[in-house]
Amino acid sequence: MVVPLLTLLAVLFLAPLATVVIRSFTYPLDAPGGLGNYTRVLTDPIALQYAGNTFRTALVVAVLTVVIGYFYAYAMYKATPGWRIFLLFAALLPFWTSLLVRSFAWSVILRDTGIVNDLLVGTGIADAPIPLLRTSFAVTVGMTQILLPFVILPCFAAMGRVDKNLLSASRSLGAGPIGTFWRIFVPLTAPGTAAGAVLTFILAVGYYITPVLLGGPSDQPIAVLIENAVQQRGDWATAGALATLVLIIVIGLLAAGWGLLARAFLPGKDQR
Repeated sequence: MVVPLLTLLAVLFLAPLATVVIRSFTYPLDAPGGLGNYTRVLTDPIALQYAGNTFRTALVVAVLTVVIGYFYAYAMYKATPGWRIFLLFAALLPFWTSLLVRSFAWSVILRDTGIVNDLLVGTGIADAPIPLLRTSFAVTVGMTQILLPFVILPCFAAMGRVDKNLLSASRSLGAGPIGTFWRIFVPLTAPGTAAGAVLTFILAVGYYITPVLLGGPSDQPIAVLIENAVQQRGDWATAGALATLVLIIVIGLLAAGWGLLARAFLPGKDQR
């Protein structure tokens, strides 16, 4: 039953991916690139700037989503069943609309005549509209809101497997609610938190639409550079080298976080 699916993935995903990697070593045809394409990319200041934008934004977004998503998941964990369903519904609701629509909605909210600036000017906090759109702030806010469910779900899954007897034992030994939370509950749910952070960071590295719609020239990710190389210049050598380097980094992160992902999502895994 799995063979047709694996065949489909091989044809539609692995074959094009292999083509991109091969082209990064063999293009241009009149002067085979070999490792020269990678040397050129790794020493190109523009490529390094775009890479810096990508990983800086991904790191900031990962940290913010972990902080916000963890406490949102904790609120779900402590809520009554009715409120838990409502909070879960609210967290998953953005998945029902496309990424493009969600990103464009943030551009409407953050523009000079948007809701945020109308409130700031209307309440007297600001005398004039504050330029929020086309900034790193807009990119961070948009990506954080979009990626929050990828932290909330693994954190909530990890919290659901915490043995409550351990929390009761901590309280009976003299620890207060805050001490029990930070010294017992948080460490026990750390695999879920780390899994959410890894997932969010990896997804943020590959984002294209949201930074393009919300960010300025200094906030564009490496995906924009890859797209420009292919669509505008037909430079498959540069695009392939950039894409392969990003792929290697993502695979490395997945390999490093695989144990955490398994402990967060697979049932029966011991979290001690």
